[in-house]
Amino acid sequence: MPMRVTLLLSLPMLTLLAGQAAAACAPLRFGYTDQAVPPYYLGSGPEEAKPAAGALAELTRDAAASAGCKTVMVRMPPPRLRMSMEAGKIDATSLFSPEVIGSSPQIVYPLDKHGKPDPTRGMALYSVVFVRTADGLPKNGDPSVVMRGRIIGLSHGAPHIKVLRERGVQVDQGAANPDTNFEKLRRHRIDGFAVSLASQDDMDATVAARYGKEFTRLDKPLFTSNAWLALSKTYYDQNPKQAEAIWQWYGTHGPARLSALLKKYGQ
Repeated sequence: MPMRVTLLLSLPMLTLLAGQAAAACAPLRFGYTDQAVPPYYLGSGPEEAKPAAGALAELTRDAAASAGCKTVMVRMPPPRLRMSMEAGKIDATSLFSPEVIGSSPQIVYPLDKHGKPDPTRGMALYSVVFVRTADGLPKNGDPSVVMRGRIIGLSHGAPHIKVLRERGVQVDQGAANPDTNFEKLRRHRIDGFAVSLASQDDMDATVAARYGKEFTRLDKPLFTSNAWLALSKTYYDQNPKQAEAIWQWYGTHGPARLSALLKKYGQ
């Protein structure tokens, strides 16, 4: 058979194989908070915010798309996210290191050559503290010293609360979201509000736009760690090549893409 005919006959087969490869990747059910945490997640409630879901929601969709996988957004209260992963109700969520939140045989991280969660395929997180400007606290001081004897608010279900308490931090986690915590700070029910960010200044523009100069962010983070797009073991076992491709994209292209998305959301 002439080569040209062979090539022409191969085109439909290649198209079919490509379609089968794309279909082989199950949709990624990404679980995230049902509370607004701008600029990362917008809107509240069980439905994805339209037309813009937030920077981290879009980043996850882009990472999955890089491996030919669609993303299904699933919103729920933060305390339910890990349990839902373990129960197989969602396939992915953003999680701190197992050293911070504990390990689970049902949850898989991208690993380095030593079998530890690979920081090059994750995201650095900074737990920054906002305080009342009127209190005149030293902005460039060590937050663990500056806030000693004071109460720091965290959003309900914050996964690193145990670590902070072990470090002697007095924590209140009765608020559902940043807006509620800032209101508690305004009413002197807490003395500071800590929130984990990919870059320390990611919320500065939002806070300034909403509250003016009422609140000040301390220069140094209270706590520094990493977070990963963790996957359920079931999803990983069924889609190992796609899972590794998603993590590789996240590490290689994630920082630059997140920076672009934050600019899109006005940060």
